Amino acid sequence: MIDNDTPNEQTISTSAIWALERLAEVRYGRDAPALGWSVTRELISAGYVGYPSGARSNITITASGRAFLKSRK
Repeated sequence: MIDNDTPNEQTISTSAIWALERLAEVRYGRDAPALGWSVTRELISAGYVGYPSGARSNITITASGRAFLKSRK
């Protein structure tokens, strides 16, 4: 089914949306959820998360990811 109202919106799985919402929560320390490789790849491919340069395992939400979450509210 195609939604003509939002033709440019990237479609991602429910698991990826859940993970993106958890990453967006304000957290302290290392309390961020561990993401499976398939969810991580899906979010990176959609352009919603990325790795900062010089970081080994920290993942950050991009401006596109924040805009996607805002559009869902």
